[in-house]
Amino acid sequence: MEKKNKETLPWWKQNGIIMAGGWHPITGRLRAGNQPDNVEEEYDWEYTEAHILRLKELGIKLLVSQFDRGLGDTDQAEDQERARLQAELCHKHGLRHGTYLANTVYFESMLKDYPECEDWAVVTHDGRKVHYGGEQTWRWVACFNSPGWRERMRRQVERAVNYVKTDFLHFDNLAVWPEPDSCHCRYCQEAFRKFLYRRYPDPASQKRRFGYPGFETFRAPNFYLRFGGPWDLDQVRNPLMQEWILFRCWTVTDYIREMSEYAHSLNPAICMESNGQSVWGVNQAILHGIDQEAQSAHVDVVCEENPDYRPDDDPRAIPKVTHKFRGMNFYRRLGKSVYTAYGDEETLAFNLTFAGNPGINQHWGYAEPGRRPLNPAQPGVAELLAHYRRHTALYTPVRSAARIGLWRSKLSLAFISTGTYLSACVLEQTLFNHRIPFSIISDGHVNGEKLKEFDLLILPDSQYVSQAQAAALIEFVKKGGSLLITENSGLYNDEGRRRTSPVFGPLFAGDWKAGSSRSSETWSFDPHQQFITLGEAGQPARALFGRGRAAYLPKLEYVYRPRTFKSRYNVHYDGIDSRYWKEPYNAAEVLETIQWLAPDSRPVTVYGNPELRLDYLAWPDGRLGAALLRCGPLAGTAEIALGVMSASKPAEGECLIPERKEPRPLTWVGRSDGYWETRLPEIGRHAVIRWRIVQKKKG
Repeated sequence: MEKKNKETLPWWKQNGIIMAGGWHPITGRLRAGNQPDNVEEEYDWEYTEAHILRLKELGIKLLVSQFDRGLGDTDQAEDQERARLQAELCHKHGLRHGTYLANTVYFESMLKDYPECEDWAVVTHDGRKVHYGGEQTWRWVACFNSPGWRERMRRQVERAVNYVKTDFLHFDNLAVWPEPDSCHCRYCQEAFRKFLYRRYPDPASQKRRFGYPGFETFRAPNFYLRFGGPWDLDQVRNPLMQEWILFRCWTVTDYIREMSEYAHSLNPAICMESNGQSVWGVNQAILHGIDQEAQSAHVDVVCEENPDYRPDDDPRAIPKVTHKFRGMNFYRRLGKSVYTAYGDEETLAFNLTFAGNPGINQHWGYAEPGRRPLNPAQPGVAELLAHYRRHTALYTPVRSAARIGLWRSKLSLAFISTGTYLSACVLEQTLFNHRIPFSIISDGHVNGEKLKEFDLLILPDSQYVSQAQAAALIEFVKKGGSLLITENSGLYNDEGRRRTSPVFGPLFAGDWKAGSSRSSETWSFDPHQQFITLGEAGQPARALFGRGRAAYLPKLEYVYRPRTFKSRYNVHYDGIDSRYWKEPYNAAEVLETIQWLAPDSRPVTVYGNPELRLDYLAWPDGRLGAALLRCGPLAGTAEIALGVMSASKPAEGECLIPERKEPRPLTWVGRSDGYWETRLPEIGRHAVIRWRIVQKKKG
């Protein structure tokens, strides 16, 4: 079974992603400044056979090289030839090779070969070019709707695949720039009008959305507001602004789709990777046009560079190592590979537990490695990597076995920058802390067929719910599923209109009252908004409906309200960073409600060991199990008591740890509460536990 499965997996799942980097060309390093006086010598060493042999010795399987930083063809030719020769060396010694594509324009260089490149760059509402950020005044941000830019990038993809013979395309900056620096060029204006016509093709739908028909005179909305910036908006209500946010998400998705389809037409085995599509605690739709579900459909691997962590001396603060779990959780459900960096044994063990890939060791270099691969591994890292290489097949083909889904509603997260994010992050953290297996999902799972994967679905203040989505959720409950609705979920339909009656009312008998809100003019010179939203909490409720159950929690008692802290995402934007991820004061009520809705919400449980986090997994061979991580400083190994909920005794149980080459068999003892308990001795930082449930034959 394992051999057959390995043969059908793509190479990045056969090998796992054990990666090294070196994607800044010498030009990028020199222009950034503050380089050592031997930078050229260090750079040259990265392209030697000695470097490749050292990476092989360290167990590296993939090297991602510089390739396209956005220079003109003439100035970039020498470094692209370096990339080709490096790819030859990688393939000679059994490594895969990757190329980096930046999606930016070094205009001083590009203008020499392509004077028309000004037509490829973002142009803001007031006619400015947008620079990359910081001191990088020599880099323009590219417009993804510019035909010239897309054609230029297709040429780069063709050269990477056919000339360099690369195996892996690392597309960086797969995002549009934050408002108010969005592109308003003629290509974006025309594409936006076409987007509106696709969504509202007839005069009746146009008039219903905007008050009058026709889009010929429409222009992209300006987010450079008179009294404040877009970062001051807790909720976007303007229909045209809402559509513009969705259009920017579509722009990024369509660009990724075109590049991916073209790359795979040249080489079906190419691996397409994106950076920017992970799950953050800030409104990525407004900031960067991110629609994780739609965009990940066109990529194979996602790079995780989550910026949510903030220093926090609160005793309730999260273990720092865990702050990236959301993206890993989301993409594991979708079957996508995720990698990120690690700097020590704990972060590497976290990557193995929740992503199934080691990723890239910062100790051996990242974008500018020089001779850092000559460094020895950090304490514990070599043992974990050796364990991973022995058991790669236990990590890469797994899927989530969780039967609880937490729905991150696309429209709610695109139009609401605070409330829905706070609810989602706090509920996710509560489940994660209490080791209740769950999957973060998006709209693609909210339909009749996909909902069959779950026993319980949670709506975290999901205010924008379409009639079709509501109908699917009600039918889900009727057929035996459970639904937890919180706060103002379902308040708006997908047109942005406030409902006059609760959309989930059919689930609850009598005169159940849901959360509600209304807009009121401030009648003052408020510097940020003309209108305020006045909300009113609903009444808690539980109900049996059909064969299922539903519950409504009108309020989560948050430790911190939005805008308590300055998050400074992209300098100005606030979000729900890691300081907000505290369990609510009514966490016991939340957990008790989940237990009522889904009595088997903990199919695997750990007794004690509060430092431990886990992910509940399923393997292609039918086995179930869990990957375990112990967080924080450890005072040696621990014996862990683990329970599995099952009507029959688990079979073929085994425990795999880095400290032992062979798996340790497990013994099980039945408990009166429906669990089978086993003892896991000598668990250090990480372990994988597996078992098989054999169904009892009827009769």
